[in-house]
Amino acid sequence: MDGGIGIKNKVLILLGIFLILSLISGIGSAAEIIVQPGDSIQAAIDSSKSGDTITIKPGTYTENVNITKSSLLIRSESGNPDDTIIKAKSSSSNALSMQAWNVTIKGIKTIGASGSSYSGIYMYKCNQCVIENNKMTNNGYGIRIVSSNRCTVSKNTVLNNGVYGIYLGSCSNNTISGNTATNDNRGIHVGSADDNTISDNTVTSNNILGMYVCGLSDRNLIYNNYFNNTNITIKNGTGNAYNTAKASGKNIVGGTYIGGNFWGKPDGSGFSNKATDTDRDGISDSAYSIPGSIYIDHLPLVVPAPLTAPGASFSSNVTSGTAPLNVLFTDTSTGSPTTWKWNFGDGTSSTQKSPTHAYSTAGTYTVTLTVTNSAGSNTATKTNYVTVTTGTTGTKPVLQYWGSPRSGIAPLTVTFKDNSSGSPTAWNWSFGDGAYSNEKYPKHTYTAPGSYTISLTASNAAGSNTLTKSNYIVVTGTSSQTPVAAFSASPTAGTAPLSVSFTDSSTGSPTTWKWNFGDGTSSTEKNPVHTYSTAGSYTVTLTASNTAGSNTATKSSYVTVTTGTTGTKPVLQYWGSPRSGTAPLTVTFKDNSSGSPTAWNWSFGDGAYSNEKYPKHTLWHQEVTRYHLQPVMQQEVTH
Repeated sequence: MDGGIGIKNKVLILLGIFLILSLISGIGSAAEIIVQPGDSIQAAIDSSKSGDTITIKPGTYTENVNITKSSLLIRSESGNPDDTIIKAKSSSSNALSMQAWNVTIKGIKTIGASGSSYSGIYMYKCNQCVIENNKMTNNGYGIRIVSSNRCTVSKNTVLNNGVYGIYLGSCSNNTISGNTATNDNRGIHVGSADDNTISDNTVTSNNILGMYVCGLSDRNLIYNNYFNNTNITIKNGTGNAYNTAKASGKNIVGGTYIGGNFWGKPDGSGFSNKATDTDRDGISDSAYSIPGSIYIDHLPLVVPAPLTAPGASFSSNVTSGTAPLNVLFTDTSTGSPTTWKWNFGDGTSSTQKSPTHAYSTAGTYTVTLTVTNSAGSNTATKTNYVTVTTGTTGTKPVLQYWGSPRSGIAPLTVTFKDNSSGSPTAWNWSFGDGAYSNEKYPKHTYTAPGSYTISLTASNAAGSNTLTKSNYIVVTGTSSQTPVAAFSASPTAGTAPLSVSFTDSSTGSPTTWKWNFGDGTSSTEKNPVHTYSTAGSYTVTLTASNTAGSNTATKSSYVTVTTGTTGTKPVLQYWGSPRSGTAPLTVTFKDNSSGSPTAWNWSFGDGAYSNEKYPKHTLWHQEVTRYHLQPVMQQEVTH
């Protein structure tokens, strides 16, 4: 007997011990393989083992590299991608391809994979790989990541690539951060990719699109990126976010908070180029609704305005009265001061922003305010500003005033007039919107809708009184008329692809437009041009809006697109009768064209159109009629 352990089991145990010892002996045996100019990077990879480091000396290596081994570090010796270059030997193959786990590539430049389907770095079914501080230029794709998970792509430069800069397809849980994508046809493309984080990237001057996020991409977090491109296309998807929670930290455009993204355009017309940032924190005062998408960037970034020295100014609630006289001083300085120094003229001072000071002795006092921020300081002085008397036997003013008009559309200018008795000598008006005046008969302009409470404090030598009128001025919105939507298009029929110019003719001064072209696409331009690529009959809808409301116009089956035929185009012939007469002149048109046309688009020369074969039209002025841009006749219409 053998204690219950047979010969076969002993052999298995010995084999297991041998395998463990072999693994232990392999620990720490990772090698560094040096690649010199003239050597083959591919040969070094083929001879390597998991855990090895492949260090590439500066030089240009003309080959197409394929990595299928896991747990490798492939790096340039200098760390500078501009002096360690992999140039694709075949332009119709990837310069560097990967299908592996836990591979890191650092400090390498890839060029020459210029075929439209080929990449500087191509990652397929990679996991936990790192692509860092590399440069991809003059390829079809810069970095193409397909069916790969938990990879990090950071601090890379993708430049002058013919199709895409950085492309994600069918990927999840990847981190794309700190990269620069510029002068590619498309900067960053996110297609059917979920749960990825895209942050801290600079995406500028890409020819077709700065970024594209398809509608099948879900739960991606995209924030703190600098987008400065003519076009950005973002579809809906589910659970995506375009800002993170506001947190202290320097953002990508130099602000002091992390939040959303910078949405700019090279011509300076982008949202972030024009957005206001009154508190200079680098976050826009208003959110950004991303066009064509359900998503909103609630914390869009702006470039903080340079800090300037403040401009000192102040006001007070009273400027005269009997001792003891309490005066409330209000700082109205510009330029975001951070410290204040008041001198009240009676030997006392204050460092509060808006202090209250009691004058106990009769006299005339000069008041000085000095305001300061990190850019400098400024001083405002009002000579003989406060007059304090010892009191009289007279009476305080009895207040009465009016304003006209009391209601209207913004901007609304109101004239105020004091009718108080008691011969006041000083006035302090509060207009309810943060503005003040010391005039007797001031004018004030309200720029925003709202109900405003007016307060007047009037003073004489005997003292002061205050009269407040709640909700005295009512200001309504900037437009009182809801628009009436209307539009036209040309042409409304033709073969695919058919480019159609749409023209808004809405009344009521709309300020926003939403077009639905009937093929699943839309636009917010006023007069868009849209290309129909598929045959069909399309219903077009326009919604025009202003501050008073919105209105929608729908034209059913308005655009007809055909696939074309192998026959010949129509040979045009038509007539109109009568051809002259006194306005209004009703003309009957008849098409006699050969070639069996199936769609017609008449332009009557006065801005009116018809899709009928035999239309009738009434002309009210002298016009020139054209059909399909071909001159056909001149009509003379007299009054």
